[in-house]
Amino acid sequence: MNLETERLFMRPIRPWDADALHRLHCDALVVELTMEGIPLTREMSDARLSLYLHEWETYGYGVWMVYEREANGDLGFVGRSGLHRFGENDIQTGCFLFGARCGQGIGPESLKAVIEFAFATQSIDRLVSLVRPTNIRALKTRAPLGYSYLGPVVVDGTNFQFFELRRPLQ
Repeated sequence: MNLETERLFMRPIRPWDADALHRLHCDALVVELTMEGIPLTREMSDARLSLYLHEWETYGYGVWMVYEREANGDLGFVGRSGLHRFGENDIQTGCFLFGARCGQGIGPESLKAVIEFAFATQSIDRLVSLVRPTNIRALKTRAPLGYSYLGPVVVDGTNFQFFELRRPLQ
């Protein structure tokens, strides 16, 4: 299931995306803000790719590769955005962009499409989002996307700020 916005084209991740995903996992800003300063090895990145592929197969949702439409009609890979199973009942949203593409509204734009997909296709009452306290850019985007702050949480030994987005009333 592809997702599109005016300037973005998003497609489900595929096995042949391993090289592009590893480049993203080694981007300096991604490493700093989401991986505690330690870039993923190729093996770790490939393990994440396997998880993302498994989630698509198992749940019918997962990670999309995000491309920005360029003026000449080409598509430029800018990151990944998507959904991830969180616990037994929740679905988490998340987005990684190359540092050079941050601050241009791409993350929130991609997440809006992901959120719409999730509420249209999943019988859930809410989505959740975990953001590291040092990721100021991501923290600033949660309220405009409609998320409510629930407080700090520790997951697998890492501190996060925990947000939820309730299903819009029909």
